[in-house]
Amino acid sequence: MRERMRRKIVITFFFALTGCALGLHLNTSQAQVGLSVTASFDSRTPITPDTTIELHLSRALKDEEGRIAVIIDRSDVTSLFIVDNTRLVYSPALFPLPLGTSTLVVYLVGTDATWREVARFDLQVAKEKPAPIPTPSPSPQTQSATSVDTATDAKAPAAPATKNAIESKFKFTPSLTFSVKSQMAQFNFPANTRPTERATFTDETVQLSLRSEGSHGLFSSQTQIDFAGSTFHPEALRFGTLGNDAPQIDLASYLVQLQIGRAKVAIGHTSFGSSRQLINSFSSRGITVTVPITKRFDFSIAAMNGTNVVGYGNLFGLSKSKHQLASATLGVELLPKRPGGFRLEFSGVTAYIQALNSFTQGSVNDVERSKGGSVRLIFTDKSQRFKFDGGFTRSQYRNPADPLLYQGTNTIAVPFLTRNARYFDVSYDVLRGFALTKSRQMSLSIAVRHEQVDPLFKSLGASTQADKQQNEFLVSGNIGEITFQAGGTRFNDNLRHIASILESLTRAERFSVATPAAALFGKTSGKSPLWPRLSYSFDRTHQFGAGFPVNGGFGTDTSLIPNQYSTNQTFSAEWQFKKINAGYNYNHSFTDNQQPGRALADFRNQTHTTRVGFKPRSSLNLDFDLTRESANDLESAKLNTTWRVGTTATWNVNKHMVWTGSIANTVAGDRARTNDSRNTDFDTQFSYRVGVERGGLKKVQTQLFIRYADRYARRQEFFLGSSSLTRVKLLNGGLNVTIF
Repeated sequence: MRERMRRKIVITFFFALTGCALGLHLNTSQAQVGLSVTASFDSRTPITPDTTIELHLSRALKDEEGRIAVIIDRSDVTSLFIVDNTRLVYSPALFPLPLGTSTLVVYLVGTDATWREVARFDLQVAKEKPAPIPTPSPSPQTQSATSVDTATDAKAPAAPATKNAIESKFKFTPSLTFSVKSQMAQFNFPANTRPTERATFTDETVQLSLRSEGSHGLFSSQTQIDFAGSTFHPEALRFGTLGNDAPQIDLASYLVQLQIGRAKVAIGHTSFGSSRQLINSFSSRGITVTVPITKRFDFSIAAMNGTNVVGYGNLFGLSKSKHQLASATLGVELLPKRPGGFRLEFSGVTAYIQALNSFTQGSVNDVERSKGGSVRLIFTDKSQRFKFDGGFTRSQYRNPADPLLYQGTNTIAVPFLTRNARYFDVSYDVLRGFALTKSRQMSLSIAVRHEQVDPLFKSLGASTQADKQQNEFLVSGNIGEITFQAGGTRFNDNLRHIASILESLTRAERFSVATPAAALFGKTSGKSPLWPRLSYSFDRTHQFGAGFPVNGGFGTDTSLIPNQYSTNQTFSAEWQFKKINAGYNYNHSFTDNQQPGRALADFRNQTHTTRVGFKPRSSLNLDFDLTRESANDLESAKLNTTWRVGTTATWNVNKHMVWTGSIANTVAGDRARTNDSRNTDFDTQFSYRVGVERGGLKKVQTQLFIRYADRYARRQEFFLGSSSLTRVKLLNGGLNVTIF
């Protein structure tokens, strides 16, 4: 045990030294683990308005992380950037860069619409680049005078040596967070509902983060190393794979990024791939290398573990040769003067995944292998009105026979298959800033998307649904402050038209519009806060079977063949006053079954929501909401209704203390009075936060909180004559201390 602990301490110390030694930065910031942005320009060197600028992300974003937004001063210029996987290129052919000194800020906009700052750069733009100051050859008189002055003033500083002229930067930021969470008391009624384990507990957790960044000449690097630990063993990172043998303090993730000139190397938890159907942001522990060969050609290569991994073992992700994914991409810029304007990418992948557990997945059921290649074409015109992104992928997939899974059954092994997939996305800005009147402009864009994936297609580097063909058309734009969007989708499966398999078809249409109500009646009416902001959306989907499968297990029952129409409508209105904000939402959905024998199995749901926010003081917020939901089963003539009323208060007592409280009551029942239920939730929490800073070098933040919760639930079944009542009271507390 002591030897294992000593080994952990040595490895932890090694990572800390690595973070110090490799921490070199080139105008880069980080918003979260493993995400940084590098700019192609130097904030100290002015550029001209027609200079093309680039932003480089350290890794590709995942779909659930959101999108990147770019703001220059107060202008959102995101739409003016060409996005090429981890590279964003701004071509000033249409909109030159603003003159003077401005600030360029990169944000990560999450799926919950929250904006988090990732990087901030100073941008200096001048009409002309400053001419270099010539260095005249010293005359003999100048040389003589210099010699005399030097001899006269012995205290004059000596000129710096040439080897010391290279500027170096270094920044090391450690962060340590220690937390204590405790459940001091728990009351349950009836008593037999009280859990037998951990009704009360006290746990400690620790998180250690080591960041470094800096530069020295052409060399730069960024490092991020994170450790996590818990005294509660089931919360250990590798408890799912190692059980009680899992270390309670473990390496959560690390990323070391090195750059020499334009060549980049990333070691640790990284992602790779921009081919949608072959390898698309595959994330794991490994090594990636990107080398720009010339202005036209660049080459990237990656070797990564087959599944995500944490902990000290398999440090580089390459210890298991038959549990890896290797990939390479060759990029060709056909227009070097306009990067991303006309680009080809050729990618290849070979992957071998063993039936090994990962810390996020309990089991892998079988061995899988795949290899393949893809070609991708990206094109946009100079004005960035027309954009094209398309690709073709050919992948070979193999699922080796495993007798242990057959269990003596007559099972046919999956053959070695080679299948194709393709896609293209095309968009065009028909109108951009077209002046309808002196104060109102119009924009209009159209987009067409197509994707087809052969049956039984699979690539281990991308999550692609096989056996599908999907076509989508989208129109979007605005007329002044009125924005709108309309589109349609066509989806087919069973592309081989196998007679025994049901072929499912989906046809969907959608429309949405949003506008300030004042814009519908003229701009002068917009001065009154009584005019709300309105939005409306309509979706219609038809899902049905193309025919009756032969020998597909459906027999002769035609009611098993789906034929269903679904509509969903949403309307909302928002008001904003000085101290009051209010809103109303209405949602209506209807499901119309039309298959034989189920024509009456229809459903109608409606939801009304009203909310009001009141801020009587800058430190006090009060929110109220009232919701009514109804679910109508038309086949059984059953109507269920749910009412909910709730209120929340937040009081910032001072800069250190915050109190919050909420109470909500929910009542539900059906029209026939066969059952009803009532739930009441009450929560209140008090927190105290204090921070201490010493000379900007170290900063300590401490937060102490205590929370009380009361849950009451009652349900009655009048037809059965049964009733149940439960209640839970919880008292929690905690302490968080962060040093950074």
